[in-house]
Amino acid sequence: MVKEIEKYKTHPSKIAYLTFSKAATEEARKRIEPLFPKFDFKKDFINVSTMHGLGTRELNIDTSAQLLQGRNWNQFKNFSQICDHMNFDSTVGEEGFVQHKNMYMKIIEYARSTRVNLKIEDLEEVAIELDLINDPNLDISTLEQIYTDLEFFKKSYYMFEFSDMIKQFIEKDKCPSLDAVFLDEAQDLNPLQWDMFKYIESRCKRSYIAGDDDQTIYAFQGANPDSFINLQGTYDPQIISRRVPRKIHQLATSIFPHMSYRLEKKWEPRDAEGEITRDKYLEEIDLSKGNWMILVRTNKMLSPIVEHLESLNYRFDCKLNYLLPIKLVEAIKIWERLNKGASVSKEEAKLLYGFLRYNKGDLKYGFSEGKTLEKIDSVDMDDLREHHGLLVKGDWQVLSMSDEQKQFIKNLLDQGEDLFKPARIKVSTIHGVKGEESDNVILFTDLTQFIYESVEKNPDPEHRLFFVGITRTKNHLYLVPPTSEYIYNIGESI
Repeated sequence: MVKEIEKYKTHPSKIAYLTFSKAATEEARKRIEPLFPKFDFKKDFINVSTMHGLGTRELNIDTSAQLLQGRNWNQFKNFSQICDHMNFDSTVGEEGFVQHKNMYMKIIEYARSTRVNLKIEDLEEVAIELDLINDPNLDISTLEQIYTDLEFFKKSYYMFEFSDMIKQFIEKDKCPSLDAVFLDEAQDLNPLQWDMFKYIESRCKRSYIAGDDDQTIYAFQGANPDSFINLQGTYDPQIISRRVPRKIHQLATSIFPHMSYRLEKKWEPRDAEGEITRDKYLEEIDLSKGNWMILVRTNKMLSPIVEHLESLNYRFDCKLNYLLPIKLVEAIKIWERLNKGASVSKEEAKLLYGFLRYNKGDLKYGFSEGKTLEKIDSVDMDDLREHHGLLVKGDWQVLSMSDEQKQFIKNLLDQGEDLFKPARIKVSTIHGVKGEESDNVILFTDLTQFIYESVEKNPDPEHRLFFVGITRTKNHLYLVPPTSEYIYNIGESI
């Protein structure tokens, strides 16, 4: 990007830097902003974004009202009688993909991402590919009806799903005026995302694509290493790793001989030795100082780690952190800023109102849903009290939370924890930390029986996944001894 701005004199607003996950976008912003102190980052680098984020902005989608997520699915369930008893809960994972609990929506979403024609015979093929075809609860005629109803509902009520943010961005020709586009972590794009990038690329003078086929870990979402390997253009190899020291590099590259298909390339460690510890369980590792990343294979493996960290009164980021979820931390920060006289954005004010209750006397009647905040850009404490029904006063403890959560926060503050700083510890699946890094990484190699049996049939995705897990490490890698018979043996065949 330095070359683009300094050599070609391209203004940052004419550059798009695209990723597919919020975590990767935040990491990109941290790296880009210090390089260009003369620019107003928020104003000038407006196109440093996820692909979904760019689509949302250019299509002018109100995600709270128009996005089919959370309570908004109830509108569709009322519309489609065949769906009134179904669970449509979904989340956007840390890795940027929509994760549906509904079996039918899993099939439909995968079909969209891979550009499969959504006809009944094609949906049936997707069900086979996702190993859902033999599920006793799957009815193909119901699958077809749900898809038909869903498409009609969205058109009738102007609602969107995440894939629509990309699809309609292309169909409605919503690409902003750009001179250059950067694409990061390109190996993990699915076919629909590749369509969006190629559409943007066709409107730019120059394009830059960064990726590594060895890190293609989202095959279950439609990504294929061939899409990256077969790209045309000038190859610019980045031989020396910015992150990985020698010992970690040696362990990571021991995986390569066991991959059946990869692009051969030269890759060297940074000039540091690094350290690997293999004989300590989590309970034996001192987490009281430094930055840490604790990685597991599946979401179900997160719970005992969360319980251990909570027992130590450590602050950490994790999707299963019920005592201190990220939104609660943000609400506390917003409340503290308001109390100091600062203004906050509409989005921040709406998030805060999610932790205030009319029946507790926090807000006047009729203001609890934050509807009056829709038309503002920013607001301060006086405005909230005068125009938006705010009544409650006090410190962060006035926000709605459980007694257990309140005590946990008090314990953290008593230990000198600063909630305005990022948490030192992150707990996640390997999929959830793509594009991130940490000084210290604790890696669990346990698998479930189901995953192990799938890996025996097709080991390459698992090799790539653990390559990613290992290479999040900047200094010290801890390999926790396995506790089950199903494990990934680094550097060995499966």
